[in-house]
Amino acid sequence: MISNNLQRGDEAVSAAVATVLLFGGVISIIGLMLLSMMPVIQELEGSLKRNDMQAQMQIMGHEITTLSEAGVPGDSSQVELIPVDGELRWDRLRGGMWYSASWYEDDTFRIRGALDLNRDIEIRHAESNVQAVCYQDLRLGPDRPFLFTPITQADSILVTPKHGLTIPLGPVLIEQNGSDYSLSIGEVLRLDADSPFSSSHDLMGLQLSGEGGSSIVPPTKSNPSTGKGQHWAVPLPAGNSTLEIFADDDILVQWSLAGQSGDEAVVQSAAVRLANSWTKEVSLSEDSILEIVTDVDAQLLISYEGKGKTSLLGEEGNFISKHFIAPYSTGNLTILNPSENAATITWRNGGTSVPVNQTGTVSWPPVGIESAATIESSENVIIQWSTGDGGMAILPATDTGQVTGKEFILDDSENFDNFTSEFEDYTSVMGYTGNNGLIILEDDGAMRCMGINQTASGWISTTLPWNSMDGLPEGQIITAWQDGLHPASLEITLIGEEGEATHANLASSWAFHISRLTYEFDTSISGLEVAWSAGAIVTNHPEMNPAILVGPTDRQGPGPRFSATVPSIHPTKTSASGAGNMNLDLELTMRESLASTIAHDVRRGWVGPYGDAIAAWSSNGLDSSEDWIVNPGRLDLLSDYTGWVPIPSHGPSEAVWHTSGQPIQFNLQISSIDVHLTEASS
Repeated sequence: MISNNLQRGDEAVSAAVATVLLFGGVISIIGLMLLSMMPVIQELEGSLKRNDMQAQMQIMGHEITTLSEAGVPGDSSQVELIPVDGELRWDRLRGGMWYSASWYEDDTFRIRGALDLNRDIEIRHAESNVQAVCYQDLRLGPDRPFLFTPITQADSILVTPKHGLTIPLGPVLIEQNGSDYSLSIGEVLRLDADSPFSSSHDLMGLQLSGEGGSSIVPPTKSNPSTGKGQHWAVPLPAGNSTLEIFADDDILVQWSLAGQSGDEAVVQSAAVRLANSWTKEVSLSEDSILEIVTDVDAQLLISYEGKGKTSLLGEEGNFISKHFIAPYSTGNLTILNPSENAATITWRNGGTSVPVNQTGTVSWPPVGIESAATIESSENVIIQWSTGDGGMAILPATDTGQVTGKEFILDDSENFDNFTSEFEDYTSVMGYTGNNGLIILEDDGAMRCMGINQTASGWISTTLPWNSMDGLPEGQIITAWQDGLHPASLEITLIGEEGEATHANLASSWAFHISRLTYEFDTSISGLEVAWSAGAIVTNHPEMNPAILVGPTDRQGPGPRFSATVPSIHPTKTSASGAGNMNLDLELTMRESLASTIAHDVRRGWVGPYGDAIAAWSSNGLDSSEDWIVNPGRLDLLSDYTGWVPIPSHGPSEAVWHTSGQPIQFNLQISSIDVHLTEASS
């Protein structure tokens, strides 16, 4: 039998326990070290994610800029985005921007809340009385057709695609009453006037009633301060028409119609108070398109079959004025006086007087006048030109000076038709005698004007004449943009006092909802992103701190010149989102000139979380200005710097383009790019 002599080694046990405890302590220390290092590791990982996506979005941004500035509709490009981690998605509601431009010296125009998706908006013009403001839905973006509702008196409608900076690729698609039509540039289509219709592109159209009519035809792109222009592409009906181009200057006219063309120079008479005009009689066997180009801003009058009437445009761009140019064409002038005093109207070698709230009619042209003539009035008046018996015309509103408003003076028509908007924001009135008339076709979102009549140094609160989308889901908002219930982009025209004029076009503004392509990722905190928005690449990494990686593109100089093209990207209906490798198919669908003229004050506002950062980024050259260092915030003393200067404000950030008071050659374009985002594997 073997005896066991077992003994406990206390020292060995203590050593083992100590080893275990030491090992546990080391593990705990390592764990604590790892725990404390995790945020650092995560931040390093976040920096990798951000820098990688920044580089990829810079490549994408270059392709978008090239398409938007130099492309034509149909041009396309493809970009691949490969996220390290995180997710690519579209943000349609938080991105947006606006530009404003003033057409008179020492004027400013500011807006606030135009993209808040409700009906509230604030405008600011501290220099003079604000008489009215007009809104127009620009219909930018995919699946947002132009919507048209003919007047009830129209028998038929002639339409042609509206010319612009670029022409659409392929035919324009028109849908009416379940029937589809395709229409190419240079073609004319006659539609029934008994039902509304939609078009994939803006149209130039005439609404015809009876056997004739007359109208002042707006140019393809009008000067925003005068309403005049230098190019027209107009459908003309079969039959006899008289064309007249008139302006207060020498005129070079180039025209083409029904396979014929020509050019003619007309020199203005040196006689006092005579303008200048070019006329042409045409006879067509079928509906055709008329194209006219002039070398100066002018107006175009079309008189079809020697019948109809139309309101003349005042020299400040609205229908109520003290200064007009009357055409040379034979007819009558009817003067409507909505003022509180009798109006004395004069022209070369003659004149007339119209009592308060009365109308007066004179034969035109007077003896001794052999061209278009300038007309002056002591009070604000409305002037109609007419020929033949009867006619139809949209009556200008006396509170806005445009075709919509709340206050009107009636002409000598036998019948009147009124239309009032859903919220009673504005009304339009058409006067007619007989069944002959020619009315310009406008889309449903055009020229919604509201009277203001306020003088204020601060913000003026008013409303947008569309439905509120505040609080609605994204899908309903997108549908409202498509159906015209609320604009995704709009043009705002400010009407007010300038010199003797009470209804001058003072300034314009353009506001756009622009979809953001966002790469979302997490580090030690969530909610981080790298995003592309309106040409800028932005991020809130690290620590939710807004930073500008690439700023919005604009062009400047030489001299006081400013040009910008706003790239507006829109996802297609089937665009995907997710964390995989993604292909982006970019296609330019439209590039449109919004303004190309002399401006005196240009501003830009940014809607979204990066407004202040973009304003600061755009004005980084201010740091080298001695005038700004010595007198910070004093624009009137800033003479050694040209460029953006941030304007302190509550709400969306704003900056002004500073040129030391010199007029600015201002050019603004918008490019619409459809983006189809798909997984690379598919």
